[in-house]
Amino acid sequence: MKFTPLDIQRREFEKAFRGLNENEVRGFLHEVAAEWEEVMHENAKFREEVLDLRERIQQYQDQDRIFRETLLHAQRTREELLEGAQREKTLLIREAEFKAEEIVRDAHQRVAELEAALRTIKLERVRLLQEIDALMARTKRFLQEEAPEMFPPAEPTRSLTEGEAKAIDQVIDQALQTMPRQNLKL
Repeated sequence: MKFTPLDIQRREFEKAFRGLNENEVRGFLHEVAAEWEEVMHENAKFREEVLDLRERIQQYQDQDRIFRETLLHAQRTREELLEGAQREKTLLIREAEFKAEEIVRDAHQRVAELEAALRTIKLERVRLLQEIDALMARTKRFLQEEAPEMFPPAEPTRSLTEGEAKAIDQVIDQALQTMPRQNLKL
């Protein structure tokens, strides 16, 4: 049963012979009513504080939940970013390796082409030198025949008999006939 301070103040008691002093009882009831009123105000104040604290706790719990969710979301995002970066890194490395292999293949192919061109140039050089040598030999023979005074025969050649000279000429003719035709262009 709840009593209000007013209930305590208005409480009536039956009168009895040799009863209590009514003024003392009334004074005591007023004191109790005043303290009771104070207790009720404190109780109401505490109830408001409890409600306020419960609301604050609820807010803190909501904030904590939001922070946890945000943190969890941030961790997931971080993991997704790391995984994406790892995939990107792997793709870039593969692409770089592929391009490097392609560059190396192209370089090997270019080296092979250059080596083939070098071989061709060397062969052309040998052919050119052979042609120059043959041209010089023909020119020398031509000049010996047309202007013998410019190229007098060497001493061993002067001492050859006519038969020996003809034999040497035949050997030279046979050698010229067995040489490849490309070197004998006039």
